[in-house]
Amino acid sequence: MPVQTDGQTNYPSVERPWCKYYNKILKAHYALSPDCSMETFLRLCNKDKQNLAALNYFGTRISYQSMFEWIDRVAAALQKTGVKKGDIITLCALNTPEFVYLLYAINKIGAVSNWVGLTSPVSDLREQLTSTKSKLVFVIDVAYEQIQEASQGTEVEKIITVSLGASMPKLLKFLYGLKKHEQNQNNTDWKSFICGAGDARPAVVEGTGDDLAVIEYTGGSTGVPKGVMLSNRNLNSYYINFLGANDLGYTIYKPGDRFLACVPLFLAFGVSTAGHGCLCHSQELILAPDPKPDALGKLIIKSKPNHIIAGRVQIDGFIKEACRAKKDLSFIKSVMYGGEATDKIWEQESQDALGRYGMKARILNGYGMTETSAAILFNPVCDTKGLLPFANVNIMITDPDDSQIEMGYDTEGELCLSSDTIMTGYFQNEAETEKVIFYKNGLRWLRTQDLAAISPDGRVRLTGRMKRIYHKLSSGKVGVRVYPMRIEECINEEPTVEKCAVVGVPDDETAYRTIAYIIPRKGNDHDSQLEELISKHCHEKLPESHIPDEYRFVSEFPLTRAGKIDYRALERDAGAK
Repeated sequence: MPVQTDGQTNYPSVERPWCKYYNKILKAHYALSPDCSMETFLRLCNKDKQNLAALNYFGTRISYQSMFEWIDRVAAALQKTGVKKGDIITLCALNTPEFVYLLYAINKIGAVSNWVGLTSPVSDLREQLTSTKSKLVFVIDVAYEQIQEASQGTEVEKIITVSLGASMPKLLKFLYGLKKHEQNQNNTDWKSFICGAGDARPAVVEGTGDDLAVIEYTGGSTGVPKGVMLSNRNLNSYYINFLGANDLGYTIYKPGDRFLACVPLFLAFGVSTAGHGCLCHSQELILAPDPKPDALGKLIIKSKPNHIIAGRVQIDGFIKEACRAKKDLSFIKSVMYGGEATDKIWEQESQDALGRYGMKARILNGYGMTETSAAILFNPVCDTKGLLPFANVNIMITDPDDSQIEMGYDTEGELCLSSDTIMTGYFQNEAETEKVIFYKNGLRWLRTQDLAAISPDGRVRLTGRMKRIYHKLSSGKVGVRVYPMRIEECINEEPTVEKCAVVGVPDDETAYRTIAYIIPRKGNDHDSQLEELISKHCHEKLPESHIPDEYRFVSEFPLTRAGKIDYRALERDAGAK
């Protein structure tokens, strides 16, 4: 039981000690109500900023006024094709202006955008198209064949192809070359789609904060990726979170600042933070369709963004380019990364490397998940006190075996979160939703399945990541998340396998190597044929990024005192060989 101290309740969720950092500004954060559609909220935030640049795509700058005009045109075209409130439209995208227009146009008419991963296996895509009953799909041209294959046997009636070069400057568009596909009754292009509406204006559809806005997908850490339902309120409330960080001097967002979106829109982090959050702050969103670290490093040097949100491998690419180009980086006001555990040594080395070229901003590490719309805690480099909750967040540390039992300060337990940014639930998956959502003290809470402790001054210290997520570079040098539990479940399906445990170890070439430890079933001693069989199964069932780099066969796993697999011991073993 928690120990009582100084006559206080000793329960963080009741005392909320982190609020002392925000007390002077909390009321101002709620002056602009998030209880409306994303599109309406965006217009409210920018009603006096129409002449500022909203989007920047290969140097082409699009004003807020022009962006809203495009949103109306796209909304009218969607209604012309028969899209109604509540319909689910699937998007397979890279970061281009057209997909920003689609995000808000779909929302404006009360429909839902279903964001599927560009690198997802066809089997996952087909399931996501089938479960959402999507009749209309927008796909970036480089992924057309994948979507076309996935749509077979689904309710998809029309696929609209968006060229990566559609909004490029004329010379770049010519050099890129519009990728043509054979036209048929199920396929059309962006230009034809837009022209189909003529000069029509979209019909008004009233939206509320509780309406479903987007569906984003988890990485499949517990099996097949789950669709996370995010409402208008979830995504609008993210604006409030960043206002708090802004007032504390961590992000320093100002209208007209340049913001580089290294995170794709098919991740919740991309939609909430690098998309909607940036635009609601009246910033200029620099769209980066090529997520390769070397390409992003060059883009940062060229476009001089004031704010950058990226993955660790992308920041590494930026540092290499900065060292090569030796340019002044004093234009950078904030850098945020997330998606994996804090590495203080890497953070300090990165901070020092960028500081040598004039960057004064502190790198921020964000903690969050798809279910929380994106980062919900943050921590600046060089700050060893722990993670600080955003203003719009409540924290509770509970007994890992009983979420109704709250633990006191400096006591390890499961990290649980309550916030307006927490998902409404998993799409068509009530059973999985009930596993992570619960109610206590009149609030709705999310179980993170991560272990943590919270200090009396309101700082959160993570002590274990149950999902064990890490990033690595794919064969195309793109940074991707790797979910070990998904790999384990795949390998455990193979009849010759008794049990599997997967870990990632640092690697100079790919950021991380994936090592699969396998206990064969009796009668299936390790030999080359067994390894080939398991490898073939992985290639058939997993995306390329999740295929193990190495298979190691053992007779037993190291165990913790609780009798569970000791993944830290496996990581040490993998790193030592």
